[in-house]
Amino acid sequence: MKFNLNNLIDIKKLIQELSVGLKRLDFTSNFESFKTSVIIPAGTTAKIRHDLGVIPQEYLILSQSGNGLITRDPTTWTVDHVYLYNNGAVTVELTVIFFK
Repeated sequence: MKFNLNNLIDIKKLIQELSVGLKRLDFTSNFESFKTSVIIPAGTTAKIRHDLGVIPQEYLILSQSGNGLITRDPTTWTVDHVYLYNNGAVTVELTVIFFK
């Protein structure tokens, strides 16, 4: 949920909007982020294109299937691509969010 507090003058309406809005925050609407799903075979690096306009600093794995350890690849992240490495012995399918 994305909410806007600019036009709220009454304190009661402001509190109500905040209490509802803060309970329904989601990353993609309220943070400059990029969400994607990717499949990474065992022992390989996934090159993931993004359009954040800056080099992401953090990532959060939202879901994963497959018994692998996904880490940041030593390849330097750029304003166009990020790299994740599957250290495991099996293919992993995951959904991940990258943040500015």
